[in-house]
Amino acid sequence: KQWYQRRVAITAGEGLGYIMSSVIISNASYIKEINNGGLKKMSRNILALQQNLTNITLTHELELERARFYYELLYQKPEEILRNIVEQQKRFTKSEYVELIQLYYRSNRSSKNNNKRSEKQLNLHLVKLNEIMENESDSSSEEKSNGTDL
Repeated sequence: KQWYQRRVAITAGEGLGYIMSSVIISNASYIKEINNGGLKKMSRNILALQQNLTNITLTHELELERARFYYELLYQKPEEILRNIVEQQKRFTKSEYVELIQLYYRSNRSSKNNNKRSEKQLNLHLVKLNEIMENESDSSSEEKSNGTDL
């Protein structure tokens, strides 16, 4: 009976980490702004979810690491985020990166004082992001057509 209950818990919990991570990341657009304290709280809450889910499924849920990493990117400036995409390979979709950069600008106190300038910087970063993501997809298409894997 214990084995059966344990197996049911594992089966019921499979995929929850992925679903939770997807919801946490996709709902970033609903955050009006976030400061360092909010980022710390978000990281702690994601870690708590991960620990609770691990207790339910009895496996370490790595998908929630993805959500935590996503919000921790906001400790960096957009230039650093874009540089990381180029250097470390993309970890998120284009729309997720767009939302991340937009959240950065919504949250950045100094950009609120200079609205037109910050809007121009935001647009420049979004254009740069688009270029990076297009280059990534072009290079991966070439590698696939050459018969090599990533």
